[in-house]
Amino acid sequence: MPSDASVQASPKVRIGPLYAALLIIVLLGALDHTIVATALPTVVGELDGARHMAWIITAYTLAMTVGMPVYGRLGDRYGRPMLLMVALTIFLGASVLCGFAQDMFQLSLFRGIQGLGGAGLGVLPPAIIADLVPPRQRAKYLGPLGSVFGIATVISPLVGGAITDTVGWRWVFWINLPVGLLALAMAFSLRRLKTIRGSGGVDWPGTLLMVVFTCSLVAVISLGTEPDIAAGILWAIGVLAAVSGVLFVVVEIRSKHPLIPMKMFKSWPVVNAAGLGLVIGAGLFSVVAYLPSYVQMVYSTSASVAGMILLPMVLGMMVSTNLTGWLVSRTGRYKIFPLAGSALAVAAAIGLRLLQPGSPLPVVGLLLALLGLAVGSFMQITVVAAQNAMPHSVVGSVTASLGYLRELGVTVGTAVFGGLFATMLARGSAENKLGLPPSMVTDPQAVQQLPPALQSGVASIYTDAFLPIFGLLACIFAVGVLLSVFMPEQRLADHKDVG
Repeated sequence: MPSDASVQASPKVRIGPLYAALLIIVLLGALDHTIVATALPTVVGELDGARHMAWIITAYTLAMTVGMPVYGRLGDRYGRPMLLMVALTIFLGASVLCGFAQDMFQLSLFRGIQGLGGAGLGVLPPAIIADLVPPRQRAKYLGPLGSVFGIATVISPLVGGAITDTVGWRWVFWINLPVGLLALAMAFSLRRLKTIRGSGGVDWPGTLLMVVFTCSLVAVISLGTEPDIAAGILWAIGVLAAVSGVLFVVVEIRSKHPLIPMKMFKSWPVVNAAGLGLVIGAGLFSVVAYLPSYVQMVYSTSASVAGMILLPMVLGMMVSTNLTGWLVSRTGRYKIFPLAGSALAVAAAIGLRLLQPGSPLPVVGLLLALLGLAVGSFMQITVVAAQNAMPHSVVGSVTASLGYLRELGVTVGTAVFGGLFATMLARGSAENKLGLPPSMVTDPQAVQQLPPALQSGVASIYTDAFLPIFGLLACIFAVGVLLSVFMPEQRLADHKDVG
């Protein structure tokens, strides 16, 4: 019998319907990672907050980051099914509030609450799969689950663009209600799962320190791009991040029931999976979050068309995620996929860095397809390797910890790249020699009304602000290559370890 709060299917429960419910839930949470990407120019124009636009995305990913380890430990302790229902309810309630936001502060605040619910939607389904399926067969299930997550994250700007162009940006959030109620109804089948509650408590001191560390780290990175922030304030927040980070590690090492089991970092497969999760988070999601805005302004397209530029990435991820999952289940070998995938990602990022304002959109699409193939090939494989290396009694915490580190990469990456993009864009807009007011340079509707010569000038401002980011992304993916080289390959078990 499992010693943790795992869920075991009763004989009357088939995994098919349950798996379909989990796919819908992952889809819902992943959509809101970047569904506002194509709506950003419109939101910024209406709420007048170009300098703070990164917080609309950062608030969501930050809340997801701090929420994931908590959901992981609570799931191990009290069981995952009902916890998933609570997360879904929080997510839907916050979605309604986002649609009613009247300024950038309100929208960022409600996005943060939404992210607290989204954390459970992202981390609990993979842990439930680990409860039900042995490691070697797990890749077949986690592959499509990861594919849905990646595809939803990439395709969500297209959905957001279509909604923004038709019924307005507020419906980007309200559309979650019908989809969420469907997910809630489907997930109701989870009540038929038998839950075995584990022993031990929740590490609340560690939780508090983790929240302080993560928030202060993101704050110092985000505020570092603000020209009006005093250096003393940045130093104070930086010291707070460093001290809380060290204390968090100390508390977790000494805790009997840690939020993030530090002993898992003695396992090289877990260390590699954690590092590659950071790479994926910082690399992939930074592209998805801001590339549609670049395309919309440089190519003078609608929000819908700008979102479509990510479709090639979706196709690439669909192919590689499912293919690698099938191959790992057949062969039990996995090391080659992170190595080849991260190397291909470096090449794709370099190609994107070399783009010019006049580069054809099909070329952009081809490079994004390569990036999708690259990242999809190891997005979930590393999770399988890490779960296989650890006992089942901590699989929820391990899965959540990996999710935390991936989301930390997302949060830090989008904060850094979004802050740099916003700062360089604001500077270029203020210093433009086109004779245009800065507010007009960042308003897509206003830019589309300009003569071609002025539109070309605006495109150059956006290009100078955005494309250097891809050079940094190439360096990040190069770190992924190094991590993959040193990744050990252990035999994937054919049975569930329930000890």
